[in-house]
Order: sequence, then structure tokens, then C-alpha cells
Amino acid sequence: MPSAVDNQIARITEAIQSLMSGKVPEPIHLPPELPEGELGALTRCANRLIYEYGSVQPFLYALSRGDLDYQAPRGRMALVDCAKNLQANLRHLTWKTQQVAKGDLSQRVDFMGEFSESFNAMVEKLASNREELLRKNQELETASQTDSLTGLRNRRGIGELLRRETHRAERSTRSFAIMIADIDHFKRVNDTHGHDAGDAVLVEIARILQDHTRGGDLCVRWGGEEFLILLVEMDLPQAVAVAERARLGVESARIMHNGQNISVTVSIGLSIHRDEDDVAQCIKRSDVCLYRAKETGRNQVCFQDGSDGSPRTIEGR
Repeated sequence: MPSAVDNQIARITEAIQSLMSGKVPEPIHLPPELPEGELGALTRCANRLIYEYGSVQPFLYALSRGDLDYQAPRGRMALVDCAKNLQANLRHLTWKTQQVAKGDLSQRVDFMGEFSESFNAMVEKLASNREELLRKNQELETASQTDSLTGLRNRRGIGELLRRETHRAERSTRSFAIMIADIDHFKRVNDTHGHDAGDAVLVEIARILQDHTRGGDLCVRWGGEEFLILLVEMDLPQAVAVAERARLGVESARIMHNGQNISVTVSIGLSIHRDEDDVAQCIKRSDVCLYRAKETGRNQVCFQDGSDGSPRTIEGR
């Protein structure tokens, strides 16, 4: 018949086997008939192991489920310390991932070996992709606001600049002018010389008009054969002089295309921005003056006289 000592050793052995299979047994009691000594010390050691394992097991299960808020147990087992370090690292990694999700691609980790390398490579790739996307978006934005033939800004690309100039003029005592130039009989150029020649004329007229602007001015392809020029900090006599020089520059130009010498003229409408204006009103007045220049013979500058608002023209020869 097994002795009490044999039975106690069997209980300890069974408890250790249960721990090894992942089960947490009940604590082992030392029968009163057995004396303290080595067997008692072994029993206490087994119970300590049961307690430590019983406290760390749910903590490890919580980590395996991704529950990083589970309270870490107290204990002296090295396994507990390792699990606590893992929890702290995962919490820190989670925080860094959240920062990346918010757009902070400067985050890097250096505390989880190969995983850190993968995380850092991912963030660096995201940063590279974002930079490339921003660059392409900027290119698309620029392309959408640029006339591909002349290289000038197009109608879409000037709206914000016009609003900005209006606000600047409202804060200062200096006005600005809107000049609209339209190539005379442009359809005749296309019909006579071909559309390639028409394109060459547009490019050359754009160059001539730009040559008559200053650094702060802006020349835009407004649509078709029509150009808009923003002349900043300029009063009416100054703007009229610029418009007339531009008209004469176009009139005297000889545009060569495929051995053909093409001459064109422009009609120009001009208006000065007024304090009570929005920019659309100023553009509309310039447009009215342009149509007046067309109706009264073309190749001339038409502007509104500040005294009575009636259009006046400077006729070309």
C-alpha cells in the first residue's frame, strides 16, 4: 500500500503534469500526518508554481487576443517579466501605428527586431508614396491651370490670383487694370493657312503680350484667341499706354510658319478696377470695351473714360 509520502509525491507530480498540459490545478495541501521538511518544501514550491502559472495564464491569453489593457500580474517568474515587456512594446507600437494613421510618417521603431524592420519599411514606403502622390497632384493641378499650347495660365488658373489682387487693391490706394486682347479675324488665319499656322500665331501673340507685362503682371489665355492681362498697381493712363504698345507690337510682328509670313492685329478692351467693384464687374467692362473696339474697326484699344464711363478708343493706323 502506498505510503502518505508516496501519495503526496503523486499529487505533486499530477499537479506539474496538469501545468504542463495547460491546466491550472488546485493548490496541494500537506497532510497533517506528514512532517515538515523536504516534502513540505517541495509542496510549497509546487503551490508557488501553481499560483504563478495561474496568474500569468489569463494575462498571456489576453495578450494573444490583443487585449493590451489587461492588468499585468505580480510574480517572480521570468515569464511574467517577458510578458510585461511584450505588453509594453505592443502598447508603444500601437501608439506609433495610431500616429502613422493620423499622417505622421516620421514614426520608427527599434525594439522588436525583424518586426521593427518591417514596420519601418512600411512607413518609409508610405512616406515615399505620399510624396509621389503630392508631387503628381501638384503636377496635375499645375497642368489643369496651364494652357498647353502657349504655356500661359488658363482661365481656371487665374481666379484666386484675381481675388487676391482685388483684396490687395482694397487695402491700398493703388488700382489695377484688366486688359482683354482678341486676335482680329483669327478664323481667316485658320482658313487661309491652316490650324497649325493658327497655333503658331497664338504662341507668338502670347509671347508679345507677355513681353509687355512686368514681373507682377499676369497674362492669361482667356479662351480661344482671347487673352486677359492683369496690370497691377496701374492707373488708367499707364494702362492705356501699355495696351497701345502691346497692340503696336502685334501689328508690327511678322510671324513665319512653313515659309509663310503671317500678319495679324489685335483689338483690346481695357478697364480700371474701382473701389466698389468686384473683379467680375471689371472684366465685364473690359469685355464691353473689347466688343466696341471690334465693332468700330478692330486693331485698336478701347477703354472707359473715368469722367463719364463712356468707351473711348485709340485707333490703329
